[in-house]
Amino acid sequence: MEEKRIKTKEELRDWLDYELRRFPKHGRHRIYNLLLLSENAILRRHQILLRKTEYYINSGHRLLSKIYRLRLALYQIKYGMHIPPNVFGRGLVVMHAGQIHINDRTRAGENCIIHVNTSLVAGGFNDEVPRIGNGVVFFIGAVVAGDVHIADNVVIGANSVVIRSIEEENVTAAGSPAKIVSRKGRLEMRKRNWERTENT
Repeated sequence: MEEKRIKTKEELRDWLDYELRRFPKHGRHRIYNLLLLSENAILRRHQILLRKTEYYINSGHRLLSKIYRLRLALYQIKYGMHIPPNVFGRGLVVMHAGQIHINDRTRAGENCIIHVNTSLVAGGFNDEVPRIGNGVVFFIGAVVAGDVHIADNVVIGANSVVIRSIEEENVTAAGSPAKIVSRKGRLEMRKRNWERTENT
């Protein structure tokens, strides 16, 4: 999987424009965002800190990268999140502020969605870490451990534990240990959400 990284100011603006679209920013939300008065404001600030940290690391700004690494670490400690720089591709969606633990050697593609209590970590017998495709969705309490590959547009159900690779794209896996329970994955979920929006 090709790793795409933020290396220029143009790429930083592009990634943030794309990722911050879901956060309201007008009216009272300006105050919420400034003073971190809502969960959306907390998540929005985190997204900006994460991506700016990645930019300063990847573009070789030694001093600013150290400053932003520290700012990001303190912010994540405050809200119980551990999402290291340069793990997730463009379009990352963090659904809730709270316990999230991602190994810093994990690599994930674009447009992934992670819910609270998600863990992407090394296995119990070695230090191998997960490799995640594009568009993967992790519901509450999902755990992926070890040398595991998850294909594009796979949905991992709540409280599932994945210890074996899921090579088939666009399916849903659930259970402990997780196995495929449906041939309908992220693409169908997106279609249902779109149809629901069209009918309201």
